Amino acid sequence: MTAETASIRLSYIINHDVTKAAMQNFSARTGISLAADATDGYQIPPGLPQNDFCLIMQNFGRCEMVPNAAAPLHGDEPQLRYDGAQIGHLIIPICDGRHLLGRLVSEPFAVSKPDFATVYELARALPVHPDNLMRAVESVRVVSQAHIMEAANLVHTLVQHVVAQNYKHQDELTVLRAFDSIMTNLSYEVLSDMILNLGTRLLRGQASLLFLAGEQGQREEAYAGPDPNGTGDLRRLLVEMSDFVLQSKRPLSVPDASQSPWTQHLLGRQEVQGSITITPLLQQDRLRGTLGIYAGDASRDPESDLHLLSMLSAQAVNSLVMLERLVASEEQALTDSLTGLYNYRFFQESLQRELSRASRSKAPLSLIVLDLDNFKVINDNHGHPVGDRVLRHLADLIQRHSRKANVVVRYGGDEFCIIVPEGDMETARAVAERVLTEIRNNPYADEAHGVPPLSLTVSAGVTAYRPEEDNAFSFFKRSDENLLTAKRTGKDRVVAE
Repeated sequence: MTAETASIRLSYIINHDVTKAAMQNFSARTGISLAADATDGYQIPPGLPQNDFCLIMQNFGRCEMVPNAAAPLHGDEPQLRYDGAQIGHLIIPICDGRHLLGRLVSEPFAVSKPDFATVYELARALPVHPDNLMRAVESVRVVSQAHIMEAANLVHTLVQHVVAQNYKHQDELTVLRAFDSIMTNLSYEVLSDMILNLGTRLLRGQASLLFLAGEQGQREEAYAGPDPNGTGDLRRLLVEMSDFVLQSKRPLSVPDASQSPWTQHLLGRQEVQGSITITPLLQQDRLRGTLGIYAGDASRDPESDLHLLSMLSAQAVNSLVMLERLVASEEQALTDSLTGLYNYRFFQESLQRELSRASRSKAPLSLIVLDLDNFKVINDNHGHPVGDRVLRHLADLIQRHSRKANVVVRYGGDEFCIIVPEGDMETARAVAERVLTEIRNNPYADEAHGVPPLSLTVSAGVTAYRPEEDNAFSFFKRSDENLLTAKRTGKDRVVAE
C-alpha cells in the first residue's frame, strides 16, 4: 500500500461520524484533544496547535507529536510515549489488520504534576533554559494514566469498528450499496483497486482487468491476477477481449473457456478451463472503459455473472464521476482563480508538511518569497484588468522556470512563494536568480489592449530551514524580511541569508 493510499483511507476513517464522536467523547472526558496523522507525518485536518512544550521538545527530536521513525509504533494497542519530565502523548495506532494507516495522537499531558527538580534535570540534558522549560510545563494539563487509558481503549475499539466496517463486507449487495459512499473519499488508484477486488469477489475470479479510457484516447490499465505461468497469460487474454468490448460497446461472456477456440488461442493451450465476463463502463453515451473478470471454473449461471458485473460497472462509473467532481472541487479550493497557482491555504498545508518531513529526514528545505516591483504604478497607470493580466504573465514565468519538485504559490496580491524541498540555500538562490532573470527578459506586452511593453522586475527573499530554531512562522518571517531588505536596497535582486 502506498503512503498516498494509506493517507486517503485514514482520512476517510477519521472523518467517519463514529470516529468523530469517539474523539469528541475522549476530549470531554479527559480535557485532552486528539488529532490524526498518517505514517508519513502528514496531519489530517484539523490538526492540533502545538504548545510551547512540544515546540521545545521538537527542536531536540523528543516530541511524539511528530512521528519518530527511530521509534516506530509497536503493536496496535493504545500506548503512552513520554517526551520527558513525566509529560507525553497518548498514541492510538490505526491499522486495517495488515497495514499501519496512521495514528491518533493527543496533545501533551502530565500523568502527575512535574516538580522543578524533574524539569531542571530535563533542561540540563537538552540543554535548554530551565525557567523557559518550566513555564512551558506549567501549561500542560495533568491527567491520571488510568483515566487516559480507560478513555483511550474506548476510542480504539470504536475506531477499529469503523475500519472493519469499511474493509469487511457482509455480502455482494452490501458491497454494492456501500460503493458510492466509499468511493467519494478515495483516489483513482484506490478506486481501481476496489473495483478489481469487488469484481473478483463477486464472480469468484482469479484475474481481473480494468481499462479507463480518457476523452483524448489515452488509456489507464489496472490488472490483478497471476503473472504468465502454466495457466497461460491471463492478462493478455483479458486485454484482447477488452479491446473487443471497447470496439463493440457490448458485454462479452465466455461461460466455458474449454469450448472457446478464441480463449484457447490467447492462452496458447488446447486444454483450458474457466469463464470470462467483460462489461463496458458506460456513462450515458460515453464509453469510460471496460471491466473484465476471468474465473477458474466454467460459469454455472452466466446471465447472473453478467448482471452482477454490470451492476458493479454502473456503480464504478458513478463513483468515477463523483471522484472527478471531488478532485475538481478540491483543486478549485486549493488554487488561485486568477493565476491557476496554488493558493494561501495550500501553502500553509504544504509548508507544514515539508517542515515535518525535513525535521524527520534531516533533508534541506528552503523558501523563496517574491514580490513584483512597482505593481501599484502598473495598476494606477493602466488599470486593474491590465494588472491582473500582468500577474498571470508573472505566474506563468515563475511556474515555467522553477524546478518541477518545487511548490509555487500565489501568497496574495503581487506576492508569490516557492517552497524548495530538498534544496539548500544555494539551490534556492539559484532558482530565485533564474526566475528574476526570466522575468527581467520577458516584459509584459498587450498591444491588443493598447498597452505598450512593460518592463517587469521582482525582488526575492530566500532562506533555508533551521531545524534547531524554526517553526513555520519563523521560517516564513525570515524569508519575508529578506524580501523587504531586497526592496529597500534597490529592488530587482535576491537577498538570501
